[in-house]
Amino acid sequence: MKISHNIFFIIPVIALFLVSCSNDDAQSDFESQAYGEAANFTETSFQGDIVRIDSDDWRISPLYIGLITVQPAYPNPVQYGSNLELEVDLNGLPVNSVLELGFLNPSNQWIFLQQQEVIFDFDTKVFRIDTRQFGGSAEQARGLRRMLLFDGNQRLITYGDILIQ
Repeated sequence: MKISHNIFFIIPVIALFLVSCSNDDAQSDFESQAYGEAANFTETSFQGDIVRIDSDDWRISPLYIGLITVQPAYPNPVQYGSNLELEVDLNGLPVNSVLELGFLNPSNQWIFLQQQEVIFDFDTKVFRIDTRQFGGSAEQARGLRRMLLFDGNQRLITYGDILIQ
């Protein structure tokens, strides 16, 4: 009888461990893809309407599926010296008080752009980004850039590419 009680305890623990491992693996795979080379972008209008989708852009990480949604950055492409916006909807999950947005420079290093404080679990955060933050001159900033959004614990939430012209 003691063995059967232990089995009823051990089986759920093993199941939770396996689910946790697969979630960690999925998150690791997602993060590896995020640090890959930018290859395309989701084209959007000045109003935020999607013109053409890049299926790799603005996907939500396995940790946040159903808890956060993202409107692709717009307008995209964007002219150097102009602003673009990224809207993030929080659907009930606290993300450790902040959202941090940055981009990968040509050396594949993450460069911080902006932070938004999270006060409510259900909220919309809008990042307004000046394209001059991507380089000291138009020549340095122009091109396809990979943007990444993290929570306050440096867990990747989403990533997407923008084209600065």
